[in-house]
Amino acid sequence: MQNTGLETFIAAVQKYWSGLNTETVETVRQLLVDLTKSAADELWLKEIIDERPAAKELYRDAEHGFILLAHSEDQGQYRHPHNHGAGWVFYAVLSGEIEMTTFAQITNTSGETRLVSRGSDVMSGGQCRVFLPGDIHDTRCLTEGFIQFRLTSTDFKKEIQEGRMVRFSK
Repeated sequence: MQNTGLETFIAAVQKYWSGLNTETVETVRQLLVDLTKSAADELWLKEIIDERPAAKELYRDAEHGFILLAHSEDQGQYRHPHNHGAGWVFYAVLSGEIEMTTFAQITNTSGETRLVSRGSDVMSGGQCRVFLPGDIHDTRCLTEGFIQFRLTSTDFKKEIQEGRMVRFSK
């Protein structure tokens, strides 16, 4: 029996996961791009496309701590600038488009701190980005039918509870 795209992805990430380093980032990014190319008739993917869950956990790795989730969003949905604390995250678009703006937190000579945009990018199906610890970004869903995979290095609920994950007002 042939493995599904999801099973192949999980096995490969388990094999190559070695914490936050260039090799893990490059390998997992490519594996996520490959996952977005899974056959739409595979049952696990068909369910995601049909259900369009706001958030669905697809896999949680007990040894390494990473979590794979599927998310859908409605056109126009906006998530304010935030970071992921000590965690890091990959966003891989399955369908639709999302705009992501990155920011730097700048303190001027008067001691005022504010976010400054570094620019925005539009991501569409088959594209993947990674945000490292402390990276600040927002998201705006541009299309109906948007679905993405998110692979997180850890459970972000813990990052929120322990005060490391920060949400900013623009």
